Amino acid sequence: MMNRRWFNHEELQDQLSRFIVVYSYACKSLLRGKTLTSEGEDGTELVRKGLLTKRELQIMHSSPSWQPHFCLDVIREVIVKLHMIPGGEGLRIDDNNKIHGQLFRCLDNTLKDMNTLIGNCIRVRASGLPASYDAITMTSFITFFLLASVVWSAAIGWMTPIIVFMASTIIMFLILMGSKLVDPFGLDKVDIPMECFCATIEAQLQAVDQRSKSVIAMCEDKPRSGIGRRRESNP
Repeated sequence: MMNRRWFNHEELQDQLSRFIVVYSYACKSLLRGKTLTSEGEDGTELVRKGLLTKRELQIMHSSPSWQPHFCLDVIREVIVKLHMIPGGEGLRIDDNNKIHGQLFRCLDNTLKDMNTLIGNCIRVRASGLPASYDAITMTSFITFFLLASVVWSAAIGWMTPIIVFMASTIIMFLILMGSKLVDPFGLDKVDIPMECFCATIEAQLQAVDQRSKSVIAMCEDKPRSGIGRRRESNP
């Protein structure tokens, strides 16, 4: 994450980092048909962690838009505010420098990809299966095994109930698992572990953020060893 490398305003940098994390939790809530303030979701916990203020959470809740889009709009607004600071004090790279346009385009393309991903996930959730899918599947399942029992009994005799039970159990399990996987964003064991994904994103972003701060602080120190020390001894 290049937040600390490109920009030079600590408060706005922190806000940008915070809403990148909140974006992941907002996506999780949206894909479960809820909001961050819904029961069982992470709004209160995000406030407790300092990733959101109560006012920010209240504004997000009152906004009619999808909350992930709200987070992306906040990120864009923070970037605009960083560019509007007089004298270019919000940027570590002069906006007249040729590299600035390339860096900004890279960041803007990333935000576009994040916006596209929301739509793709919503399409997966909304597609679902026809309402008659389960009924047709179960009717076919019962009809097949009723007829199969009659046919198989002539060849395998008393083994028929055992074979039918084992085969029908396996097929029933596959049918049920397929029905559950239609909505992969729920709370079933076969669903995507979105809580783990959000926690991983949060931990990794904080690690990258801290690393960037450390690298910038180290590079701003005056050289005291190696080449720097030799230069001091050989004017």
